[in-house]
Amino acid sequence: MLELNNVTVTYPGGAGSLTALDHMDLQVDRGELVALVGPSGCGKTTVLNVLAGQVKPAAGTVRLAGEPVKGVLPSVGYISQADTLLPWRSVLDNVALAMELRGVDKKTRRERARALMAQMGLAGFEESWPRELSGGMKKRAAIARVLAVDPAILMMDEPFAPLDALTRQRLQDDILSLWETTGCTILYVTHDLTEAITLADRVVLLSARPGRVVGTYAIDLPRPRRVMDVKFSPRFVELEKTIWSALSRELAAAEGQP
Repeated sequence: MLELNNVTVTYPGGAGSLTALDHMDLQVDRGELVALVGPSGCGKTTVLNVLAGQVKPAAGTVRLAGEPVKGVLPSVGYISQADTLLPWRSVLDNVALAMELRGVDKKTRRERARALMAQMGLAGFEESWPRELSGGMKKRAAIARVLAVDPAILMMDEPFAPLDALTRQRLQDDILSLWETTGCTILYVTHDLTEAITLADRVVLLSARPGRVVGTYAIDLPRPRRVMDVKFSPRFVELEKTIWSALSRELAAAEGQP
């Protein structure tokens, strides 16, 4: 479904260019949930931006369902760490925004937005303003806005990082339920190894900058999963120790970078 072949990405800098990704290969199958982990600055977000058509690589090929990626794709939904709700629009109109931009008529998009808000536990807050929502509720609204256009691929860039532990755990369960229900392909960036193992079919470890894949780990925990059902199991602990050992080496390498 998603494919990077020998991809290199460079960014201009004051003292010359900076290589974010170096001859990177990555494949994500249709319907798979893959988590990317690695040191800060290793290019995880760049991977998402390249696959979403937002960044053009200096070398290599990028494909979606076998076709070259040549720009921003309507089939890709993107959820970032930042709060992206528009403060001057009601929550309902925020959820309906992507549909509005695609020309969906007002009655249809508002009905769809209401149904999604109810599904995400936001019923009763349709006419509220974003400032009146908690952090977790804002994130639910942002997810509903993306789901409103039925993306085939969902890319998530540390979406729950700013949230408290309890809210983050509840939203992780929501993502698992969403994935199990829709069967969409998800590529998930996180610094939280526990989160990665809880959610993913595979955890892909990137090296210190410039990023490249240095490890791929199949997560063979049974599905359907819920956070509290798996995170204390012996197999979970074994997987976490194995991946953490490899991640620690990359973190040490990153600490030695300028």
